[in-house]
Amino acid sequence: MIPNLLTILWLLLPLCGLTAGLIAWSQIEPAVRWSAIAFFSIGLLCWAYLTVRLLGFRVRLFKFLRLLLANDYEAGIRTRQHHTDEISRLEGLANRVSERLLIYDRLRANRVSIHARAFDLLLDRSIEPLAAIDMQQEVFLLNPAVQKVLGIERKSFSFESVLKPDINKEFADLFNDSVSGRKTLTEGFSWLQLPGMSDPVYIGVQFTPLRDRDEEVRFALLSIKVPPAQKKDES
Repeated sequence: MIPNLLTILWLLLPLCGLTAGLIAWSQIEPAVRWSAIAFFSIGLLCWAYLTVRLLGFRVRLFKFLRLLLANDYEAGIRTRQHHTDEISRLEGLANRVSERLLIYDRLRANRVSIHARAFDLLLDRSIEPLAAIDMQQEVFLLNPAVQKVLGIERKSFSFESVLKPDINKEFADLFNDSVSGRKTLTEGFSWLQLPGMSDPVYIGVQFTPLRDRDEEVRFALLSIKVPPAQKKDES
């Protein structure tokens, strides 16, 4: 691959034309030399105009694409209002692409926000002890039923505070098994002690990972059940 090949070829065009004209200059009749000079000057002016337009469009297009790749869909290409040409039409199409992407991004963000609020509402209103696991934020979010079972008031806990303690090793193993493999459901029993708890509790856990199209876990749901024997001891 030759870098800037098209630019080099474009710059060679007037140079080749000028060289050919100088070679044939002696063979051109004096009566038509001024006509040849006029046509060459017109061609050179046209080439210079195209060069300015194409190079300017190239710079604006690269900047526009970099902004799009950075998820800045409000980016656009400045276009001419008067004396438009084919490049102006391409700039207009690029701006329409940016507008469509912006509309789509806003619709997607609104839908995600609605889904998130709906899930938070369901999680908070559920009488079952449930916890949401956000893999990107690396946080466990407990609903009020879990807080009541564990006897804590805190709602969110980082992965490190939950998975690092030695007492929670079985819990961490079940968690890692559910998010690293291809299982749709992982169940088991383990000891669990979170910050703010005086003593660990022995609970049943059920992990349900949610995978995207690339089979990567973005989110997971944790269901907690207290064994009947422990419930009797607590009562």
